[in-house]
Amino acid sequence: MHREVRGTVKGTLLLSLLLAGCAGTVKAPYPPIRADTSPAALARGAAIFHASCEACHRGGDTDTASGAPLHELPSYMGSFHSSNLTSHPTAGIGAAKDEELARAIRYAVSRDGRLMVMPSYGMGDKDLAAVLGFLRSGDPLFKPDATPAPRSEFSFIGGLGFRVIMGNEPVQRPPLGIPVPPKAPTVEYGRYMAHDVYDCASCHTPGFSPNKTEGDDIFEGGMAFKDPEGRELHSSNITFHATGLAYWTQEDFSRAVRDGIAPDGSPIRSPMPRFRGMDEEEAKALYEYLRSVPPLKNDVDGARPRLTATTPRPDWVATPATAPGEVAAEAATTNEPASADATGPGVATPTETPSSPTSVATGAGTTQGAVPSSGSTQTSASPAPRGSESTSVATNAATPKAPRKPRLVAARIDAPKVFTQLGCAGCHAPGARYHDRLARAPGRSEAELVRWVRNPEKFLPGTPMPTYAELLDEATALALVRWVKAGGPATLAPVSH
Repeated sequence: MHREVRGTVKGTLLLSLLLAGCAGTVKAPYPPIRADTSPAALARGAAIFHASCEACHRGGDTDTASGAPLHELPSYMGSFHSSNLTSHPTAGIGAAKDEELARAIRYAVSRDGRLMVMPSYGMGDKDLAAVLGFLRSGDPLFKPDATPAPRSEFSFIGGLGFRVIMGNEPVQRPPLGIPVPPKAPTVEYGRYMAHDVYDCASCHTPGFSPNKTEGDDIFEGGMAFKDPEGRELHSSNITFHATGLAYWTQEDFSRAVRDGIAPDGSPIRSPMPRFRGMDEEEAKALYEYLRSVPPLKNDVDGARPRLTATTPRPDWVATPATAPGEVAAEAATTNEPASADATGPGVATPTETPSSPTSVATGAGTTQGAVPSSGSTQTSASPAPRGSESTSVATNAATPKAPRKPRLVAARIDAPKVFTQLGCAGCHAPGARYHDRLARAPGRSEAELVRWVRNPEKFLPGTPMPTYAELLDEATALALVRWVKAGGPATLAPVSH
C-alpha cells in the first residue's frame, strides 16, 4: 500500500516537474542584429512579414498586428494567442530592444525567456535585420494598440506533450553570422526560402518535433491544422509525386503561392498564407527546389486539386473588354428591365449559370459581345443571305435608314453561386471569420469594391483573400458586388464550426 502511494506521488511529481519545465525559462542568446530601415530592406522585410507573420498576428476584425487567437492549433493543446506587435510601449513591442525581437524570431523565445508556440526562423542576418526594420517602420500595421494580448496557456496534455517533444530547449543556431544565399532561381535559394524564410517545411511535414524537417518524410504533408471555422484539415503533399505537385506547372505554382488560386480555379485552403511579395525569380527557385526533393506518395485527405497530365485549366480572364460603369450604362439603355431577384438590384437573372470556376471566367468573358436589336434573328456580324440584297434595296430605297448600333446586354450572372464557387462563403457567410467585414460594403462605391474583389492585395498586402483578377472579369465582379451591397451574404446558411 505504501509502495503504491509512493509510486503515485513520484508520478505526480514527475508530471509536475515536466509541466513546470515547459512553463520555465530557457537560455537563448540575443543576436546582436539591428533594424535595417533602408528602402530595400523595408521592402524585403514587408514581403517576409506579410507572408510569414501577419496571418497569425493580425486578427480578422482588426487592421493592426495587435495579436489574434491561434485557432489553427488543436484545442486539446490549450488556448493560444499571438503577441501584440504594434508600437505600443507596454502592450506591444514599442519598448522592446532589437536583440530581444531578434531572439524571438530566431529562437522562438519570448522576452521573458519562455519558449513560444511559434516557428523559429533560420533566416540570414540580412533578412532578419530587414524584418526588424519593417517592425520599426511606422507602417499602419504597427499603429499603437493598448490592448494586451491574452497569455497563452497549455492544457495539461498539451503542456506535457510540448515539453516531451521540444525538450524545453531552443533550436540550436548561431546568434550571428547566418548568410543569405545569392538571390537566383536556384535550388540553393529555393531551399533557403522553403526552410528558413517561409517555413514551408514545418507546415508540410507531419509531426511536432523541431527536427522533423531533417527526416525522410519532409514535404509529404499531413500536418494537422484548424481552418478559420474550426474544421480540421491537413497540409498538402508538396513533393512532385502524383499525389502531390507532379503535374503542376511553374505558372500553376506561382499563382497558387502568390495569389491563393489553385490550378482548377479554386481558392487555396486556409491557413496557407499568400506570398504576395514573392517575385518570379523567387517563385522559380522555390519550385525548382521542391522538384529536387524525393517524391513521396501521400494522398492527403481533402487536399486538392489532384492534377493529371491532361487536367484542364480555367480560361483565365486577362483583360476585360468593358469597365463596370460601361456595362451598367449600356445595360440601362436596353429595352429589357433588369431583374432584382436573388442576384441583387440591377443585376439580371442568369440564363446560363456557371457550373465551375472555369465557366465563371469563360461565361463572364462571352457576355461582352454585341447582340442585334429586338426582333432580329441574325447577329450583326453574320453575312446577309445570298439574293437578299435586291429585296433590301427595293424596300429601303425611298427612305434609307442608318444602321442601328448594336447594344450590349448586361451579363446574366448568378451572384450567390459565384460567391460560393469562389470560396467567398467560407470566409464571409454568417458565422464565418470575416462576415462582419461585409458591413463596410454599403458605404463604399461599386468601382472601389470591384477593385477590392479582384485585387485585395493592393488594399491590404497581407490579406489571406485570394487575388481573383485573372479568374473574375469586371462585369462578373460588379454583379457580385451589387449582390453583396444588397445584403446577399446574410441570406446564406451559417458556417458550421
